[in-house]
Amino acid sequence: MKDQQLEHLKIQPEDLSKTFENVMHVFQKGNTERLPDLLQDAGNLLMKASKKLSTTQLVLAVAALAVGVIFVAKKVEAELDEHDNQ
Repeated sequence: MKDQQLEHLKIQPEDLSKTFENVMHVFQKGNTERLPDLLQDAGNLLMKASKKLSTTQLVLAVAALAVGVIFVAKKVEAELDEHDNQ
């Protein structure tokens, strides 16, 4: 039972590929409909990684995620403003 719990906390290649795929859809293709999936996948990766990170590394990871969210929010806002002005 404990092995199954530990296996659940390991970062799997599928976790990374799903997150990277969502990053590509949101940032490169501008598909903001995938943003909730990206945030969920990134959060799951962060939770799994937090079991192995030091406090400093965890703070830096959360800060990087926050910067990414701010960047995406600004991009979405700009697209909405552009759409409203048309």
